[in-house]
Amino acid sequence: MWWSGARALRSSLPSSSPPPLRTLARAPPPGLLPRFLSSTASPPVPDAAPSSSSSPPPAFTGNLKKALAGLRRIDLDGLRWRVFDAKGQVLGRLASQIATVLQGKDKPTYAPHVENGDMCIVVNAKDISVTGRKMTDKIYYWHTGYIGHLKERRLKDQMAKDPTEVIRKAVMRMLPRNRLRDFRDRKLRIFAEGEHPFHDRPIESFVMPPRKVREMRPRARRALVRAQKKEQDRDAKAQGKAEAGAKAKVAT
Repeated sequence: MWWSGARALRSSLPSSSPPPLRTLARAPPPGLLPRFLSSTASPPVPDAAPSSSSSPPPAFTGNLKKALAGLRRIDLDGLRWRVFDAKGQVLGRLASQIATVLQGKDKPTYAPHVENGDMCIVVNAKDISVTGRKMTDKIYYWHTGYIGHLKERRLKDQMAKDPTEVIRKAVMRMLPRNRLRDFRDRKLRIFAEGEHPFHDRPIESFVMPPRKVREMRPRARRALVRAQKKEQDRDAKAQGKAEAGAKAKVAT
């Protein structure tokens, strides 16, 4: 067999043949290897001190798949990431500002047929506020398609079920119904809590404009003046009675 021939060839080689390559490598002298490693080792880099000025963003604990859905279909080049804090804001006033940013009406390049709006991130949707008695009187209606299946849900119940849909419905009903509506809907990201997964983006907070308080109507103003005058007359009479009683005590 072939191994018997290889064994015979190996035995016929002279004894002065060079040893195999694996025997040529010799062990380094003692003490040389530690000195070589210590000379080539890079000096230890001191740990960076944690910066106390910038704290890490809170970890996102919501549905990440839902939060990132549809981002691949958006051209993010040149878009700004605007963050809206809904805590304590009036629902309608906040929705009007979001609709303005989604349509790009705050830009000098606005055109009604061009989609150039920015990304809108809304946080703290559960802390939105409404005026009047809308929390109990406002009702959302929808139909299932079956005869007599008209459903309804009050704003209070919708806030308990999913507060993000309250802001989404308010914003979408302020947008024009055209082919750009779906693109603008993808740019709107609403979160019930104060955390979002877009901290790696160049986000910037949106500052709500100051609320303009409407002047009182003439009828309400006249009623307020009458009430203030009546209160002043009542205080004057009470003060006069107190002074008269003090004078009577002094005279006696």
